[in-house]
Amino acid sequence: MLQLDPYKGSSRKLVIAIDIGTTYSGVAYCILDPGEIPKVLSVTRFPGQEGENKSRDVKVPSVLYYDQQDQLRATGAEATLQNIKEEAYTQEWNYVKWFKLHLRPPSILPGAVLPPIDVNKPVIEILADYLAYVFTCATEFISETNPIGRQILNSNTPIDFVLSHPNGWSGPQQNKMRRAAVLAKLVPDNSEGASRLQFVTEGEASLQFCIATGLGDDVIQVRYESDLRHVQ
Repeated sequence: MLQLDPYKGSSRKLVIAIDIGTTYSGVAYCILDPGEIPKVLSVTRFPGQEGENKSRDVKVPSVLYYDQQDQLRATGAEATLQNIKEEAYTQEWNYVKWFKLHLRPPSILPGAVLPPIDVNKPVIEILADYLAYVFTCATEFISETNPIGRQILNSNTPIDFVLSHPNGWSGPQQNKMRRAAVLAKLVPDNSEGASRLQFVTEGEASLQFCIATGLGDDVIQVRYESDLRHVQ
């Protein structure tokens, strides 16, 4: 197994990786301390996965519910709960899934028939809503489960982000994802914010993971570790 090098930065840094998948998404994070070997940890708890629905899987459904006024009502695992489904049916909420594919280049899946998005919002804003949701889940998880997580988050130290995307996506798609990250308030809309947001293709991430771990099974960690060296 290939071990990561010690972090060469001069100050502590928090990095969060987000993998928005077509059907499921995941989040991982790493607290970088100068001279220490980075340890990548997965977020394993999301709202709606407690109690009988408790799951320690690193994935969460990439789905959202919007009401008739296009206001977000439920996201992720909560949107799959029976009581939410019943309320959605009664209130005629709109169910959104596979939104990521609406950002794809014209050359990928040409002519594909995707589930309609019956919400009067651009896809970029829907992606922003979902990014904001997983970011909130991540910060709550870090704050509650990591001994120094709350301290770091309360210090308002800028957070670096790594977003994964499919092979074949390039500048136009990255620009849309970057805009969504700004709308989600992950980073500010300036050069400083741009420097804290990086992208990695799923193919590159998977290759790096195979090299580093010998075909391990935690995909979200792959996509994070593959780009971690660039963050350093």
